[in-house]
Amino acid sequence: MREIKMDKLFQMLQKAALWQRSREPFWDDEHISKGMFEAHLNPDWDAASRKHSFIDRSVKWLESIIPEKSKILDLGCGPGLYTKKLSDAGYDVTGIDYSRRSISYAKEHDTKTKYIYQDYLEMDYYEDFDAITLIYCDYGAMVPDERKMLLSKIYRALKPGGLFIFDVFTEQTHRGKSDQTSWSFHEQGGFWSEKPLLCLEAEYYYENNTARVNKYIVITENSIREFLIWDTAFTKDTLLQEVMPFGFKLHGIYDDVCGSPYTGEADTLCCVLKK
Repeated sequence: MREIKMDKLFQMLQKAALWQRSREPFWDDEHISKGMFEAHLNPDWDAASRKHSFIDRSVKWLESIIPEKSKILDLGCGPGLYTKKLSDAGYDVTGIDYSRRSISYAKEHDTKTKYIYQDYLEMDYYEDFDAITLIYCDYGAMVPDERKMLLSKIYRALKPGGLFIFDVFTEQTHRGKSDQTSWSFHEQGGFWSEKPLLCLEAEYYYENNTARVNKYIVITENSIREFLIWDTAFTKDTLLQEVMPFGFKLHGIYDDVCGSPYTGEADTLCCVLKK
């Protein structure tokens, strides 16, 4: 293993600064993307994607609120679980994702949809789409500056009257939680590396438990890598306070992206905004 100064390791083990970003690739890492890809395609996991039965219900609801033959942009489309179903339903669909593995699979299994390998924070459209979707709480995985940038880009990309449909985790998911740390050794390798690895894991909370980061320090024989994965939890009021200044009008609020009536008690919140 390469020499690691102890003061550097101790520095890495400290609680992350609020909204600190890690420099290591995640979505497009050659090994990590394999595990993410398998999670996407497992029909019974709520992991990288929702369970496939949930996706089926979600697509039916989307079809009920997005006019026929609309032009749809799906952000973070993964291997095309939503996009293919929407294309098969007659929509003109574009999917963007930052995983080469997922985009390659999607292109191979769905020739109707246009797939783009890209960080959606770098997209540049102007009034091109009737609807834009960002599903499975990706919105809260971004830090505030990234969310502001994306909202501006989405508003610009929508046609007048277009819909932005997305979901977030609510404060229910963070309630009663507190900082914690753990470690595990994987002799045969695992999600983070195919090599034997030691994983030092921490879960930290900020801003009255509305922001959380999962921090992973992955140590192998010849490398040490740090990953920071953020999540922001919202209430209806805090979410609307954040998104409405960008010019949107509220079109609907639901408990999930299946259109379940809003109760304010669910683990998720789905917001439909109109340009």
